[in-house]
Amino acid sequence: MAQGQNDHSNASMVEARKLYDLAGLTSIVTGSSRGIGAGIALELARRGANVVVNYTSPKSQEAAESIVSTIEGCGSGARAIAIQANIVTAAGQNKVVEAALELSENTSINILVHNAGNGDDCFLPDVTEDFYEMQTDLNVKAPIFLTQKVIPHMPRGGRIVLVSSCSARMGVAQQTVYAASKASNESFSRVWATELGQSKGITVNCVNPGPVATDGYFSSTQEFLDDLKPLIDSTPAEARVGEVRDVAPVVGFLASEESRWVTGSTISACGGLLFF
Repeated sequence: MAQGQNDHSNASMVEARKLYDLAGLTSIVTGSSRGIGAGIALELARRGANVVVNYTSPKSQEAAESIVSTIEGCGSGARAIAIQANIVTAAGQNKVVEAALELSENTSINILVHNAGNGDDCFLPDVTEDFYEMQTDLNVKAPIFLTQKVIPHMPRGGRIVLVSSCSARMGVAQQTVYAASKASNESFSRVWATELGQSKGITVNCVNPGPVATDGYFSSTQEFLDDLKPLIDSTPAEARVGEVRDVAPVVGFLASEESRWVTGSTISACGGLLFF
């Protein structure tokens, strides 16, 4: 066989291996009715994983059910369920875990993706206790206690991925609470990688997107968008805002067996906006 044919054959085998490499596994993706979360849910399903599509507001129900329909029609054999639950509360966390166990073929949860978050903007003089609690409840409290509830059901080889943000390191104005809460996600990945690695065989990693063209991004204040424009224009990979398809496959990789030697890491999915 010619070298070119051999290379093509090997590439085809690798692609075939990746196609449904999460088949039979069950995942939870918080905040997955739209935006990055929806893209991650679809990516995991494309690889064969069953997905709990989580949303909070009743107005997101239609979008969440649409994601479920897309998953079940994608041809990978994946199943999905849309679950309305406030993951800040113990009741909401239990609801999501119970849904995943019912969806699972062997009553286990293999992949947990912490995507839900709140990115509201606020200058330091305008920060209130209510604003602080709203952001930290969703960005800090929820990942801690949902993970705590999932761990007893996660077998060896389990994957936990936290979707943080480059804001954790950028020092952008109006992000006092948001940036700090997202920095905590990076810390979780390192601490949990240590705690859950050899003892339980679970890897934990963090993905930091830069600005991504989602509803949340476009609903930001014009002042915030104007502040980001010079950074976006100077992004090394390309002078544009990121897209969901730039981020979701990175999470798919971290959820797969191929990432078995990656843990406690933060992957920057931002087109080189930041190097770290």
